[in-house]
Amino acid sequence: MTINTIKDPGPDAKLNTPVELPSTSKAQPASEVSPATSEPDLESRIKLRRAELVAKLRELRADVRLEATQAGDRLKAKLSEVAHILKEGVVDGWTNLGDSARHKLEHWLSDSARQLASHDGPAKPGQS
Repeated sequence: MTINTIKDPGPDAKLNTPVELPSTSKAQPASEVSPATSEPDLESRIKLRRAELVAKLRELRADVRLEATQAGDRLKAKLSEVAHILKEGVVDGWTNLGDSARHKLEHWLSDSARQLASHDGPAKPGQS
């Protein structure tokens, strides 16, 4: 809802900006979002990697070879690991993420990237 305090707008009325009243349906002020610049990025990267791991796990479940089963077990362990880190480290939300939890999550991201890359390459030559 906006309120314009000028009754008779003159030629420079466009320079006066209307006052916007707070509404209960709007999001919280931007000041709560800006300090957490790195956290939402980390959060989105974690969510994306988890989705990639779950997709790879589904793909591996369709494969009956022993290597695929073992790779699936390693992916499940990696998903369990991040669940524990999140349970312990993201208690008050991503905006209050401590340095220790952030470090563990960054380390998990790099490890899981290597693990995903290793599952993409070696599984295909055995299919020939």
